[in-house]
Amino acid sequence: MLMLLPVLSGVLLAVSFPRIGHGYLAWVAYIPLIAFVYKSKNAGHAFLGGFVAGAIEIFLLMIWIPGVMLRYGGLSTALAWLAFGLMIGMLACFPAAGCAISKYLTKRGGEFFFLLFPAVWIVQEYAQTLFPFGGLPWLLAGYSQSDYLSMIQIADIAGVFGISFIILWTGAAIVWLAFHNGSKRSKCAPLIVAVLLIAACLVYGRIALNRWDNIESPFGAAMLQGNISFDDTESVLAEKFQRGYVKMADKLNSAETDLLILPESPSPISFQYDPSYRRTLEDLARRYSLGLIFNNIRMEETKEGTRYFNSAYFLDGRGVQTGIYDKIHLVPFGEYIPLEKLFFFAETITRDVGAFQSGKDYKVINIGGKPANAIICFEAVFPDLVRRFVRQGSRLIINLTNDAWYGDSAAPYQHFAIARFRAVENRRFLIRAANSGISGIIDPGGRVQGATGLLQEAISRGRFAFLDVKTVYTRYGDAFVFLCAIISCALWIAAGFRRASQPDNSGIGRRAGK
Repeated sequence: MLMLLPVLSGVLLAVSFPRIGHGYLAWVAYIPLIAFVYKSKNAGHAFLGGFVAGAIEIFLLMIWIPGVMLRYGGLSTALAWLAFGLMIGMLACFPAAGCAISKYLTKRGGEFFFLLFPAVWIVQEYAQTLFPFGGLPWLLAGYSQSDYLSMIQIADIAGVFGISFIILWTGAAIVWLAFHNGSKRSKCAPLIVAVLLIAACLVYGRIALNRWDNIESPFGAAMLQGNISFDDTESVLAEKFQRGYVKMADKLNSAETDLLILPESPSPISFQYDPSYRRTLEDLARRYSLGLIFNNIRMEETKEGTRYFNSAYFLDGRGVQTGIYDKIHLVPFGEYIPLEKLFFFAETITRDVGAFQSGKDYKVINIGGKPANAIICFEAVFPDLVRRFVRQGSRLIINLTNDAWYGDSAAPYQHFAIARFRAVENRRFLIRAANSGISGIIDPGGRVQGATGLLQEAISRGRFAFLDVKTVYTRYGDAFVFLCAIISCALWIAAGFRRASQPDNSGIGRRAGK
């Protein structure tokens, strides 16, 4: 019966995140899992509970992945589901490890060490930004709160991990209140801290929103959502790129639009080598005072052969190219094959080339004399990557993405929710142009202008400004995570030196056995 607790957590978490998006349930979703860890017999048992909860959550929220592998990766049904199962197994090990470490510390150091659970959890969430294959931090607890703007404003200090911590601390405090056998004061203290943390976040949030809701936005942007399909023939695609976007732009009032943005999408035409296409985009850029930003494959000839880059091109209002950004964080198995000797049998799902090269520079490029940056698709998932551009002086974030891979699934909603945090963390307008949706402008408080639907041709419009404020998060990054890691390591060492008076000094096993 005890194993039903992590199962319940996994199901509740699946309902908490977009597309269903009942984010308030995240505040109770972790409680069954935390209670399981509290009552579990040992670290191995806790690991199993964390693995079950994580696997169920990942399965239900990322079930769109096999479809991508089937349609675009060319895998058989069996191989697609096998690969998805392996991915679930890898990712579920992160929450499992967090649960196991927390239980280990509790058994070694005493029951008080159980309150370390939220700090350990944050460390394992951060580890997801690094591993495997460069990380996949898609389902961090804080992302469930993207619609609760007052709650997420604290992200400009502690990042998304700060919101995750408060959710996990609240859950641990409730479990502590329910099961701890100490005095009334010791039972209630963690919950009082949780209430104070939530109250402080809400007060800070209201103050921050009042500030950012009243900011002047002097510039207008338009994002052309072409809804270009991977199933189109090359000739049809070429026609859409050569004339389709121009026809959409013809519907705009150039006097009200300063900047035009085209999304990441599967272009068969090279801006670099096709003079006709180059003239088309240069002419399009001249319609707008701040020019045009678009996505295209860039090629570089070397002694070893041709190198391909997934790039964002910047043209100014005269049609002159002012800069190129090469995507730094590529999608494993989508844009390149990691550990090629091990995965020699694998192929990328990118139609145009076999594998992309990673860019090296966090480029900040001027738009109308003001510094800005582009991030391409999956890069919006990585808080530190986006922060680096802003720290180097970027005053505007432009996200070019192609979520058509995911179809009409929860993934585009999840991806958009993640992007909202990048705007709040750095207090920047984030302009998002998506090939198939969701396009829109996210303001520094996380509010959305001009959001489009999925799988439709549409034009998104909105207002923006170039901002130069530097937040605590922009300046110091994930310092809060490193603080959690330092505390966890220090208490791990303390637990190692502490001599338990009994084999199970936490009393957890004795109470469970009554």
